[in-house]
Amino acid sequence: SMLVGTIGIQWSRWYLAHPKVFTVAAVIPMFPGISAYTAMISAVKISQLGYSEPLMITLLTNFLTASSIVGALSIGLSIPGLWLYRKRPRV
Repeated sequence: SMLVGTIGIQWSRWYLAHPKVFTVAAVIPMFPGISAYTAMISAVKISQLGYSEPLMITLLTNFLTASSIVGALSIGLSIPGLWLYRKRPRV
């Protein structure tokens, strides 16, 4: 996602558009849909059927996987902007 952010910033300079125009469209397919969907289905099953350890393990595993991927994507998109638009020297 850092590469997507860097390319988005470069393209925004070339085409005179906001970087989000390029980066959001490129990052949407990277969203962990299966992990998030499985976590939501496990939460619904827990609310309907009651607590069970295998469902809770499935819920937590998939939720943490999806959260970690989304967090990494957001950090990866923000770091190139912080580096490239910085006014002061990096060192």
